[in-house]
Amino acid sequence: MRLFDKAELASRIERFANSISKFDIDTALITSNMDLFYFTGSVQKGTLVVNSSGDAYYFVKKNFERAQNESTLEVRPWNADDIKEKIGSVWAVPMDITTLAEHLFLKNKLSLSVDAADCSLPLALTKMKKSDQEIDFMRKAAKINIDVMEFTKNVFRQGMTDLHIQAEIESYAKKELGHQGLFWVRGANMEASMGLVVTGSAALTPTYTDFPIGGEGLSPAVAQGASGKYIKDSFVVDFIGSSYGYCSDSTRTFFIGRPDEKIIRVYKELNDLLSMIVKKTVPDITGEEVYNFAMKHVAKQSWKDNFMGYHQKVKFISHGIGTEVNQLPIMAPRQKIPYENGMCIAIEPKIFLPDYGVIGIENTYLMKNGHLESLTGCCQDIETFIIKRQD
Repeated sequence: MRLFDKAELASRIERFANSISKFDIDTALITSNMDLFYFTGSVQKGTLVVNSSGDAYYFVKKNFERAQNESTLEVRPWNADDIKEKIGSVWAVPMDITTLAEHLFLKNKLSLSVDAADCSLPLALTKMKKSDQEIDFMRKAAKINIDVMEFTKNVFRQGMTDLHIQAEIESYAKKELGHQGLFWVRGANMEASMGLVVTGSAALTPTYTDFPIGGEGLSPAVAQGASGKYIKDSFVVDFIGSSYGYCSDSTRTFFIGRPDEKIIRVYKELNDLLSMIVKKTVPDITGEEVYNFAMKHVAKQSWKDNFMGYHQKVKFISHGIGTEVNQLPIMAPRQKIPYENGMCIAIEPKIFLPDYGVIGIENTYLMKNGHLESLTGCCQDIETFIIKRQD
């Protein structure tokens, strides 16, 4: 199966070549699955060579025939001498994802006299703006999110645990919606399951991840997400839809029976904040500007000290998304990248309430025609997410 034609891949490679040239890099060597897929349409083991001139070569170790069938690039057998001929004076690897062992293997095997430079930033900048085909795949992933959240309301039964819900929605997403199961989270030791489901005070438990919600998890080996706690008043589902290599991200809070007025008020205030952020995010504004705008509003709220974390907080309110869950651009301090049409972001404001749990919402947005369009639906009306008590 070939997902991308020559023109699509050529456009990506041209943008990346222009980007590395601005960083005075002659050649980038790409070996990770997520980056190979982005530039070649295949994840077969090998090395992609991209020169600042725009030339690109996909050298494959395993499986060569499959790479030929999947990629519209020129595919060549992996050969150290042939690869070395294509490398300029300044070579680079994306150091945010390339291991030291891989770097040393390339340096020694290709007889390169200098260490690699880092092409992580030019690579991240290349991936920010999505093509029409990428957006189409992201819409397919987002439809999975929408259907999963609708399914969640109907599958809940009194006496379920957070783990029961997670198992139900992941099974449904795979069997009925075509979720691909695996997806990429960029960065070392960045792990995530399809759905993070938490409930009650267990949802407040901090952990090692760079996500707002941690959760107790099942053991120190899986120190995030569901922990087998019985659901009483509410639960949160943070779900990653994934289709044809592309992701979408959404969060919904489900309430068992009508919550008290305090919770209803907080839920409305959180949605008001999200609406303000969405309206504020227009072309040419930066992630830092939106973040500062949002935090000025948060500072006026009764829950200001419990925004984006309880015992420990994250310092962002959105992240880019595409082939990986965590891409540029980001709404956070010191983020100077201006937004533009074609970018996709997940905005995820969350409030951590002591003795109750998390109230969280999130949607994946596409910037199109100068404004943000939600790909994953709407979460403003709390009535939509109230599940009738069965006792």
